[in-house]
Formats: sequence, C-alpha cells, structure tokens
Amino acid sequence: MGIETPDPASLKATKKYQNANSPLVEAVDRIARAGLRPMAGFIIGFDGEAPGAGGRIARFIEEAAIPVTTFSMLQALPNTALWDRLEREGRLLPHRAGLNQTNLMNFIPTRPMPEIAREYVDAFHRVYDPLVYLERTYRCFVRMGPPRIRRRRELKSEAPNWTDLRAAFILLWRQGVLRKTRGRFWYRLACILWRNPRVWDHYLTVCAHVEHFLVYRDTVKAEIEAQLRHYAERDRRPAQEGSAA
Repeated sequence: MGIETPDPASLKATKKYQNANSPLVEAVDRIARAGLRPMAGFIIGFDGEAPGAGGRIARFIEEAAIPVTTFSMLQALPNTALWDRLEREGRLLPHRAGLNQTNLMNFIPTRPMPEIAREYVDAFHRVYDPLVYLERTYRCFVRMGPPRIRRRRELKSEAPNWTDLRAAFILLWRQGVLRKTRGRFWYRLACILWRNPRVWDHYLTVCAHVEHFLVYRDTVKAEIEAQLRHYAERDRRPAQEGSAA
C-alpha cells in the first residue's frame, strides 16, 4: 500500500486524495482481517511538511500494526511533475536520485535537510527495534483472517526441506535464545498458536525479517550521516569563498 504519509495536508499537496477519503488505520485493519498481510510505503520530506513527520510516521506504523515498511526520504525522479517543478524553482541538487533507503533527498526541501534526516534516521531505528517489531508483528497476525489460498506445499503434502529447517533453526536460536527479547518471543509465539494457529508459520517468517533490518538500520544511519557531512561542507564552501574574496 502506498500510504506515503499520515499527514492529511501532505496527502492533499501530493494529490493522494484516495488516501484521505477514509481513516487509514481502519483501512489497514480491514485488509489484515481479510487474510492479507499489510506492507506499506512511507515517505518523509514533502513540501510544507510540519516538523516531527518522522515521529508521526513511526506512530502510525505502530497504530496500524504494519510489520514491514518501505520508508525513505523523498526523491525527485526525471520526467515527473515534481522534477519539472523543482527544476523551474532551481531546487534540484547535482546528485542523482537514489531509489533506496540510504539516500538524502536530491533537492532542497522546504525545511532544513538535517532536520528531516535526523527524524528519518530516528524513526527508522525506532520502527525496527527488536521488541517494538516483535510486538507490532504479533498484533498484525493475531487479528489476521485465515489465508484464502492453500499453499503449494499444503496441496502436495511436501515436508519442509533443509533450507526451511536451517532458517527456522537460525530464527529460533537468535530470537528465542540469544536475544534479550527471547522471553517475549516465546510468549508471543504461544499466543499465536493459541489464538490464530492458521498463520503461525507465516508469522515466524515475518519475525525473521527483522534480522535484516537490525543490520540495515545501522547502515542507513551511517550512510545518511556521511551524506549530511558532505551536504554541510558543500554549504560552507560558498560562504568561505565569499569571505576570502
């Protein structure tokens, strides 16, 4: 789902009227109860965005219980209306747009770039905190409706293969033994088996996704901070050249 932002003003400014027509949390809830795991995209850095957007996105993700998101800073892409407008306004920056979660914006935003970047990094870390992620994933799956399509393995009565068993062992070892949240991990798994047993294997699969994000969130922080230093140095250069002249 391309939710983009929970801020009504930003949705209207970007003409995402379909996202402002009904309560977004209720829409996500209906999708989950229908048996579909919600996954949503969020963006920070819209023009006119009020401070604190990162925190508002993180709180919405928690309230809606969306386990995995694609959360990034806004990028202007060539041959789009946003690109053309920013080019006319002289706000495009020389570096190209980066289509991943480790890039600063490629244009001058309406509020300070460092402020947006700090909110983004803080929210990214908060969303993928191990305990926060575990609880959010549990809340998603405990309300999830039954799958409407039987898996291929169920149809063929196939036994788990070695890859599946190895992945399950790594997950249980890391989250059920090594990590400080191990007690909560076993408790939530027992709750899923009791309250919604039809989704237990899918639940464990999504629990495993956090192993990637625990590493990746540090990568995001390091790369964004490095780009911020370069951004600050570039801004200082014209001032220094002007004073030297």
